[in-house]
Amino acid sequence: GKGLHVTVPLAGKDGWEAVRAFSEKLSHQMVADVPEAYVATMSKAKRHGKIFIDYFRNNYTASAIADYAVRARAGAPVAVPLQWSELKKLKSAHEFTLSSTLVRLKKMKPGADERYKLKQRLPKLP
Repeated sequence: GKGLHVTVPLAGKDGWEAVRAFSEKLSHQMVADVPEAYVATMSKAKRHGKIFIDYFRNNYTASAIADYAVRARAGAPVAVPLQWSELKKLKSAHEFTLSSTLVRLKKMKPGADERYKLKQRLPKLP
């Protein structure tokens, strides 16, 4: 409820096991490359001051939050999809409210969300 989710639209040709294995390997590589910044362990004690790379969400039985879903938290924050270019201006992972999200949607051009047009396949990892 405090973080950001990175989503990658896939072509639907890779199975759940392949997606999970890829995300797990990528997560552990990120931790190996920058251990002072990232952690891929669920233990909250080990996460302090680090970004938790939660590859566990890439599982057929795991729950996920949909775009524009209202969270059951104080202030009813909304899960808003962002472009990479918007991240620098982001003050908080839960700064979007129902009101601010409606304003945002009114300003968006139809078809502005290009990510659903992508048909990517997972790259082969060593």
